[in-house]
Amino acid sequence: MNANGLVAALKGLAGRSTADLVGIAPGGAFSAEELGELGQAFGPVRAVVVLAQRIVDPVQTVRFLSGDTYDESAISTSFGDAMLRNACWRVVQMLERAGYRAAIPRNLRYGDDGPRHQLSYKKAGVLAGLGAFGRNQLLIHPEWGPWMWLRTVVTEASLTADAPIDFSPCEGCAQCLAVCPAGALSEAGIERERCRTAAGYADPARGAVHFSPHGRVNCEECMRACPVGTAPARLEMGGAA
Repeated sequence: MNANGLVAALKGLAGRSTADLVGIAPGGAFSAEELGELGQAFGPVRAVVVLAQRIVDPVQTVRFLSGDTYDESAISTSFGDAMLRNACWRVVQMLERAGYRAAIPRNLRYGDDGPRHQLSYKKAGVLAGLGAFGRNQLLIHPEWGPWMWLRTVVTEASLTADAPIDFSPCEGCAQCLAVCPAGALSEAGIERERCRTAAGYADPARGAVHFSPHGRVNCEECMRACPVGTAPARLEMGGAA
């Protein structure tokens, strides 16, 4: 299969798998520092396949932590993210059958059980033309807004990359900055620890919804404030409302 046919086959997974969109970002846009030990172990990354799943149901946002906090958890995943990983494996299989190596990287996370790197799914999504980076520090799709899960697959295959789109969703808007219950968002960016701890776990009125010691829906206020896209119903104790 030639490169054009391979790109068409990969994009054909959109809507026929747990991915609703598939785009291609250039591997050369990621530095050796970003690729870290993954790049050293894997070799040249010539393309990054970006997969997106639209969030249409609040169940997709339910997150499981094996510990009491992210730092204490060996497992930290959402239902939607776990589903999207299945599409990633299909991408890996397609690439390997075509004679190319491929791997599923982590998203700006370091781990002791694999090569360390800090690949940004959002950066890859922007480069692949899936949306624009918003003030809420999330990828904003022109139709879906921030309501999507992202994952990527790196490969040595030289795949034709998509172009970023001309889309500026945040011009004249700062609603996400105003509603953040932790004050973690500002024009300067995000204070990630404040976002994760204060908004995620400490505020029972706004922020996370806890279903059990290990099951929760994280704070979504900045996403719900975004005027782009349609937010799913809130998932609360007793069901969606």
